[in-house]
Amino acid sequence: MPIHRCPACSRNSLLGRLHDECAHGKMALAGLMVAAEYRQDAVRDLIWQLKYNSVADISATLALLMADFFIKNDLVEYFSGSLVVPVPMHKRRQRMRGFNQADLIGSALAKKMNMQFRPALQKIKNTTRQVDLEKDQRLSNVAGAFALAQPINAQLFAGRKILLVDDVATTGATLNECALALQDLSPAEIWGLVVARN
Repeated sequence: MPIHRCPACSRNSLLGRLHDECAHGKMALAGLMVAAEYRQDAVRDLIWQLKYNSVADISATLALLMADFFIKNDLVEYFSGSLVVPVPMHKRRQRMRGFNQADLIGSALAKKMNMQFRPALQKIKNTTRQVDLEKDQRLSNVAGAFALAQPINAQLFAGRKILLVDDVATTGATLNECALALQDLSPAEIWGLVVARN
């Protein structure tokens, strides 16, 4: 089982929930849930094959890991009726890869969990890959990089939980920047959900 950490301070926390003392205006995530352990060779290999060898069918397996996480942790009812929103890629990078892995994983998860899949964000700044940066650089790298996709039906999001889905998180900076953009839609809560945390 992966160790869950607060997305703000990285200390242990139940299911990655944001500690009360860490809540402030720049932290929009209610928590960051991690479905699998990145140190497991099989998990790391699946993510690598999806992202770098373009084996798109692996997204269904990774979504199954996420769905299994919800079932094992008795979260199905709590997140019932949530909207699944993928972390977007910049259009230039997506053209190079041919797909956005977060779209594929999020769409498959929404089907398995009977949720609505809504690509509500766009990446408006072509940033350096987060994995290539130090922790303090990651925050500034993604600052202001995301915006709401247009047109958008804001009423659909108001008062509902959002599951912000990506393949891997390191510091959670990208997920939090996405959550800051989604706050304008007045959701009940925004949770990050990743396959693994590196």
